[in-house]
Amino acid sequence: MGILRKLGLGAFIFYLVIALFPVMTYAHAYIVKSTPGENQTLSEPPSVVRIQFNEFIQPGFYSLAVMDASGNRVDLNNARINKENHAILEAGIKDNLPNGTYSMQWKIISSDGHPVQGMIPFSIGQAGKESNDLQAKTSSYFPKADIIINRWLLYTGFALYIGVILFNLFIYPLKSQESSKVQTRSERIMGLSLLGIAISLLLNLPLQTTINADVTWSQAFKPSLLKETLNHTAFGPIWMVQIMIFSILGFTTYLAMKRGNLSSIKAWGASLVFIMGLLVTKSLTSHAAGSHHEIIPVVMDFLHLLAASVWIGGLFALIILLPGSHPKTENGEQSSVFYWRVIQRFSPWAIGAVILLLATGIYGSVLYVPTLYSLIHTSYGRVLLGKILLFVLMLLLGAFHFKQGKKRKKQTLGWTLGLEFTIGVMVIVLATILTNLPPATASPGPFNQTKRVVENGYHVSLHISPNVEGANVFMVELKDKRGQMPTNIEQVTLTFSSIDIQTGENTIIIPNVAPGAFQTEGMHLNMAGRWNVRVHVLTKSLDSFDTDFRVAVGSR
Repeated sequence: MGILRKLGLGAFIFYLVIALFPVMTYAHAYIVKSTPGENQTLSEPPSVVRIQFNEFIQPGFYSLAVMDASGNRVDLNNARINKENHAILEAGIKDNLPNGTYSMQWKIISSDGHPVQGMIPFSIGQAGKESNDLQAKTSSYFPKADIIINRWLLYTGFALYIGVILFNLFIYPLKSQESSKVQTRSERIMGLSLLGIAISLLLNLPLQTTINADVTWSQAFKPSLLKETLNHTAFGPIWMVQIMIFSILGFTTYLAMKRGNLSSIKAWGASLVFIMGLLVTKSLTSHAAGSHHEIIPVVMDFLHLLAASVWIGGLFALIILLPGSHPKTENGEQSSVFYWRVIQRFSPWAIGAVILLLATGIYGSVLYVPTLYSLIHTSYGRVLLGKILLFVLMLLLGAFHFKQGKKRKKQTLGWTLGLEFTIGVMVIVLATILTNLPPATASPGPFNQTKRVVENGYHVSLHISPNVEGANVFMVELKDKRGQMPTNIEQVTLTFSSIDIQTGENTIIIPNVAPGAFQTEGMHLNMAGRWNVRVHVLTKSLDSFDTDFRVAVGSR
């Protein structure tokens, strides 16, 4: 119970710390503003078009083309990143464009390594006003089978390597000849895990190139494209560091195996450091790398990967290494006392990993899933729900195994241990999908919130639909302290201001559509992210009050 109390205290402190820091992140880049704006009608043709994003644009695989209504290109084919502001993508336009409808078609690589592309319509002169029915579009990469298999191979390699080292250093108590079978099996498993990691890392460069350049695998090995991935994306330097760390890891593993002592922390300490270094580099290319406060999300992502590797890798070690490896009784049967002793030694590690997984998982949910709507209606949210369900099943099986370990009624845990590991493998598959899906913050769903004004007892409700960058419907409903719709309201205004980027304030008056109800439409939320929307109410007796709402706006 002493260990459990310490783990519980540690978990409480950990939850307290992360509760102070979570900041919702959009991970994928989104547009702050564009010139021309969405569906803007210009009296004169522009000489340059510009799109400003919420983060710096990676200097590789970006594009910006301006097309007319017939699909002809009318820009100067000179798309570039602004020298003074690396968050701005711009391109020159041909002279003397005729009146009509045009569209800016753009593509960039987000800070988390995922491509994002879209289209912004605008028009020149009266002839282009029919374009007002067009909507700007934004889309991002959706994971395919190749990236899922690649990431599964990588995560499984991490788990097996860490699990086997953990088993031999801290869980398996025999340090004599009887452990020779464990050592032989352990070395084979670590060799296979390193092979899997190597294959995943080597294929990761052309894989990322297929994603960035939107080309096939056969085209991805083109030297110019590989060079652009290496030299002009954030992924390139990290990949080279990964290859370097893996090379050192392979060398330290070879030296440790030559010593022939898997239970020596001195022999395996360096290898543990370098395998954790690989986990850190993986976190640097995840959604966490696209956060406004990068360090804490990256650390949380690393801890999540480490905890999953300890739990799932440890389970694999128990299944493969423990049976037949412990001493025999006088009757020639395997000692169940020894078996349960090993299970008990693994339990604190499993409990610690579960606590860490829960804490970091909750933190990640706060970052990437802002609303219940986004949890249910987005691909990210639904995959996350599946992962949570499987995790709960693993948790129940783990509790069952812990209880069986205390009772020791059976010779071994049996098939349920294998089931727990199998579910863990399925969790890894879903994790690989999640890391490559757009976060649910892109689609938080309609905003509906009611606040009570303490001074006069009024209830102010704000409704925004669909609550994405661009055109929205805004509705304010008022009720007095008796729950009745007031008839003494002179005017209601909304003031919009971005919390993430200082772009100034925009104030509008909302028309009255019914007693206590005010509604309007407009493009007053012109970018994704966090907004403050202030409702200012003026009564006919010239009394006034304000109510502020924090709104998480989606990127379509």
